[in-house]
Amino acid sequence: MSSSSSKPPEDQPLSSREEHKLLEVFRETFEKRHPNPNRVGCPGTEKLRALAFHEQLPEAEAVVTHITKCSPCYTEYSAFIKQRKLRHLLIPLAAAAFLVLGCAIWLLRAPIPKVIAPVNPPVVKTPEPAPPSPFPPEVQPNTREVQVVVLDLRNRGVTRGASSNQEPDLDLPKGRLKLTIYLPIGSEEGEYEVRISGQQKGIVATTKGQASMQNHLDVLTVDVDMSSLPAGKYSLAIRQAGWGWNRYPLQLKR
Repeated sequence: MSSSSSKPPEDQPLSSREEHKLLEVFRETFEKRHPNPNRVGCPGTEKLRALAFHEQLPEAEAVVTHITKCSPCYTEYSAFIKQRKLRHLLIPLAAAAFLVLGCAIWLLRAPIPKVIAPVNPPVVKTPEPAPPSPFPPEVQPNTREVQVVVLDLRNRGVTRGASSNQEPDLDLPKGRLKLTIYLPIGSEEGEYEVRISGQQKGIVATTKGQASMQNHLDVLTVDVDMSSLPAGKYSLAIRQAGWGWNRYPLQLKR
C-alpha cells in the first residue's frame, strides 16, 4: 500500500491534541525567532481564524507550515485559539445564567396564596378508647390518648445555631403526640428529621417524616412520645435530609 494512502486530507482541521502540541512545542521557537514585519507570504487573518476555530480549510497543511515559520502569524493564531476556548466556556455559563434568570422571573410572577395564620394554633385532642386499668396513677402504663398538635412555623424566624430567645416558645402538652407542622414558607417537599433536646439532657426524642404540599402549605406530620419527659424548656430542631438544622424554642406543659 502506498504511503500516501494513510495521509490525512489537507482540509482536515487539527485535533485538540495536535493543536495543543503545536502551540506548546513551537511556542518558544516561533513566537519571537521568526519575525516577519512585512507579513510576506502570510495566509491572512481569515484563514488563521478558520484554522483556529476548526473550520474547513483546503490549505490547512500549508497554513500550519507557514505558522511554524512566521512569528506574527503564530501569535495571531494563538489569540484566535484563546478566543475559541473562551467562547466554549462562556456559552454554557450563559445558558445556565439564562435558565436561573427565567426561574427567578417565574417565581416573582407566580401568585402567592394569602394565608391567615392563627395566632395560637389550637391543640386538637383525639381521644382513644382505653379499658379501665388496675394500675395506680403513678405507675400507669403509657397507653394514653394520642393528641394531635398543630405547630405553625410559617412566620417563625430561622435560627441556625442555638434556639433564639426573641421568639415566643412553642407550647406542647405531655403525652403521645401526632405533630402536624406547618413548615416555613419556601420549604420543599421531601424527607425531614425532627429532634427535641433538653437544656441538660441533650437529645431526648428523634423522629422522621415526609413533608408534602397540602392546600398551598408545606405540611410535615410526625409521631413523638413526650409522656416520660418532665415539663420545662426544650429545643425543637427540624431539617430536610442533608441540610442544616433550624431550631425553635419549645415549652413542654405539665
